[in-house]
Amino acid sequence: MSTTASVIALSTPRAAEAVAAYTELLGPGIPDGRAHYWHTGSTMLVVTEGDPDARVLVPAAELVRGAAAEEAVTLLKRRAIPTAPAEPIGGAAVHTAADLPIGVIDTAALDTAALDTAALDPGAGGPATESAPGPSEVTRLDHIVMSAPSRDGALALFGAGLGFDFRLEQRFTPARGGEAVHQLFLRGAGSVVEILVSPQAPRIDLWGLAWTSADPDATHARLTDRGADLSEIRRGHKPGTRVFTIRGDDLVLPTIVIGHD
Repeated sequence: MSTTASVIALSTPRAAEAVAAYTELLGPGIPDGRAHYWHTGSTMLVVTEGDPDARVLVPAAELVRGAAAEEAVTLLKRRAIPTAPAEPIGGAAVHTAADLPIGVIDTAALDTAALDTAALDPGAGGPATESAPGPSEVTRLDHIVMSAPSRDGALALFGAGLGFDFRLEQRFTPARGGEAVHQLFLRGAGSVVEILVSPQAPRIDLWGLAWTSADPDATHARLTDRGADLSEIRRGHKPGTRVFTIRGDDLVLPTIVIGHD
């Protein structure tokens, strides 16, 4: 059984296109009612049909070191992050913050729910259709990318509010010119969050996802053969990495694939 460290919950009115695109990227997941699930590394990705919404759900247990999800909700309220119950995911209780792209999930219940998490792992022989690709080279979620208008606001939410560990802050100007980039990196329970700070950002938002591929050349070739619109593979900003982006809206969020040398 896989252990879940975070859940990325995406709602889109084009769920069929999103499910097809993530199946191409991650391999076959599993449908469960209105939702479609993938379990890659310690991350669960959930796509449902509905109004556009994207959230990262952090483990309740990590906030309160093993206590019940209700205690995590109380703690968040005391930290000025009030939440409200949302539709359960895989049988696990979910609470989301009304004006923020975050929430809390009872991952202990999720990992022991009726939903077969082993079947969500493309490498574990999960259910597949005749047209679905086999196991993917994509092994885990490398990091989550957020945008925020304020450094202090972002650190207050993820550091003081959610208990993420502040690891790195840096600024750089792209080699080809353009606006300087201000980045914050924080680590939670198995999840790394990159926050792009820009005064032009209207609010704190879930901006994109970065996935790790064990063989980026193979992933690039496979997706190209299936008609995906991709950038060329290029050197990443982090030494020892090569990256490419997946263009278009089918994956709901901007998406990058990273290979580590």
